[in-house]
Amino acid sequence: MKRLFLLSLLIFPLNLLAIEKTKEEKVAKYIIENIQKDYVACYSFYKVSAAIFKKNGKEKSVIESLENSADVTLKFNHDLGEVLGLKPATMTKRTKEEVEKFTKIGKKDFKSLIKKYGLLCKNLVENQKQRIDYWEKEGNKKIK
Repeated sequence: MKRLFLLSLLIFPLNLLAIEKTKEEKVAKYIIENIQKDYVACYSFYKVSAAIFKKNGKEKSVIESLENSADVTLKFNHDLGEVLGLKPATMTKRTKEEVEKFTKIGKKDFKSLIKKYGLLCKNLVENQKQRIDYWEKEGNKKIK
């Protein structure tokens, strides 16, 4: 996980508000923006999942694992947000809004959250390179 943050610092040594000059710089920014959004979504998924599991009396170790994953994704959400030049208040607001959105969905159809985010978030926490490669491929398609 630290490698992702360090990679982003190496890719963007200058302020991200500056105009990107090359396709590679634009794709790198695209990757970081989308990975940061993934971390917000996964933080929300883990927080909502932990709350639902706790409410339903699930095993404590499962709940702790979900809460630990939430902590990891929140940290990287904020680390990448800083690299992108986002203010802490902006990141907090976005995260809160996303958690509220996931909470509404989870109350109606928790299985749909698990289906959509369970594996994605697990893979993001355990092996973010796979998701970086995905966003790089998407960025290269989108950015000419």
